[in-house]
Amino acid sequence: MDQPTGEESAGSHAPGGRYGAVLAIPSFRSLWSANMLSTLGEAFSSVALPLLAYQITGSAQLASQVFVARLIPTIVLAPASGVLVDRMDRRKLMIAADVIRALLVILIPFAAFAWQIALVAFCVSIADAVARPASLASVPLSVPPAQLVNALSANQVGGSVIRIIGPAVGAALIGLAGPKPAFFVQAACFLFGALALLPLHLPRRPGDEVASTVGQQMWEGLRTVLGNPVVRGTALVEALWQINTAVLAVTLVALLDTTLGFGNRAGEVYGALMATLSLGAAAGAIAAGRVEARIGRPVLLAVGYFSPLLFIPFAMTPPTWVLFVLGFLLFFGDAWAVIAMQAYIAESVPDRLRGRVYSAWAAVVTAGATAAFLAVGWLTTHLGPPRTIALAGVVVGLGGPLLLFASGAIDAMRRHRPHQENMPAEAGAK
Repeated sequence: MDQPTGEESAGSHAPGGRYGAVLAIPSFRSLWSANMLSTLGEAFSSVALPLLAYQITGSAQLASQVFVARLIPTIVLAPASGVLVDRMDRRKLMIAADVIRALLVILIPFAAFAWQIALVAFCVSIADAVARPASLASVPLSVPPAQLVNALSANQVGGSVIRIIGPAVGAALIGLAGPKPAFFVQAACFLFGALALLPLHLPRRPGDEVASTVGQQMWEGLRTVLGNPVVRGTALVEALWQINTAVLAVTLVALLDTTLGFGNRAGEVYGALMATLSLGAAAGAIAAGRVEARIGRPVLLAVGYFSPLLFIPFAMTPPTWVLFVLGFLLFFGDAWAVIAMQAYIAESVPDRLRGRVYSAWAAVVTAGATAAFLAVGWLTTHLGPPRTIALAGVVVGLGGPLLLFASGAIDAMRRHRPHQENMPAEAGAK
């Protein structure tokens, strides 16, 4: 990886605390701003899309199929999108993806049938398959190595704060005008995100892969995911974690609507609960940097991956305020897992492979999500929302740490050293 510019290196010493320092780096600030705008749009749609899909279908099982349509392109296109991210200008790819996504999501309010929503979601996911690995692969290039955890934490904190505000505002908007206007807001966020990326500058990367065939490059990315214990283990755990994602998107809506009897107020309560989850994630991300220095990154990861056990009390259908407390604690721990996991991956993979590795990693995770949404939709219908949520907590909370151990990831994390190719010469010497 090329070393950051002098302006960027100086930014690491800027006043304003660790977040002020990392946001003083121009390249990271541009990337962070675009990410936050995209997150704001997604925060609105995270409330609106489940409600709209459930309204149109009237069935948790059918609503889950809308989410499955969003997942397929990430799996199918992962090898090719990874090659694009590693060989093309990542900035241009992210700008193009934002513009395309804006034009697509603006169509959702005009959908009258579930298949129309699924089709648009499918097309948006094609752009996502390029934008997300490009963004993830760009973060280590935009900051000195010593600032990587702070950069990941800044992304997590900023995203969590937005997910607190977004669902709350989105729920109020949905209460007044229904779920459709939220997608116009999401389209505007994507467009402003594209504008935020215009001044982004990333170090030029050597074209050392030109002689390789596309097939060879695809295989090298997949081989790294399969062969690197850290990448392999976290991919498997995150694939399993998608059961929780499906539960929050499908089962929780049914729980509020039917089991808890909120009916027409389900949208408002769902938005408030999503905001509470994000508040927990923000608090966890703020604490992560300091906690990592005291207990170590492996412990940070382990605590996060055990946190889904907090879903178990949902089986007893506790009072609504208890659900809010459990959700806050769950996402507090999840933030620790996300930051630790992303830092391990970024440090374990050379930059020339990052696009392919992130794409292949996302394909593994998305394959898990596809199975999870189908299974959760069926289980919610047959077991009911409370039991489905509790079962998800047991499977993910116990299965995640076991997968880390079985994959060799825990042992690799204990012996972990950052990949030398990821360290700029000047920064690495400091």
